[in-house]
Amino acid sequence: MEENYRQLAQKAAQEKAEVLREGGYAVTPHVLYREILPEIKEKYDARTAQACVILYGYLQAYVNGESGGERYMWAFPNQTQIECDTGIKRNRYTRLTEILRAEGLMETKKEYHAGREKLFYLPLYRRKGSG
Repeated sequence: MEENYRQLAQKAAQEKAEVLREGGYAVTPHVLYREILPEIKEKYDARTAQACVILYGYLQAYVNGESGGERYMWAFPNQTQIECDTGIKRNRYTRLTEILRAEGLMETKKEYHAGREKLFYLPLYRRKGSG
């Protein structure tokens, strides 16, 4: 039975190496689930904490990975895309973004494009003010 655990762990390690090699990943800090999620849950509520984690992970997955550009490591999906992909309703969106900023997990920047305000997101990999 112990051999089975080792074989499965080896398979998982190989898959992880492949994903890293292909560039199809974003680092998810362990502190997010071990410390930050419980803190947000305690300050607000479980539903809000869950939505914050989903939004944070979603934005990490959509960062611009093309180095050298001005918006490298920034994410810029629009609210319609976020709502459609995550199920997070627009009326909760601003509050969740504010919480992530207050918790030191994200920076945002507003710019105007084609006469409309566009919000850019920088999901941080270490909580602002730590490390």
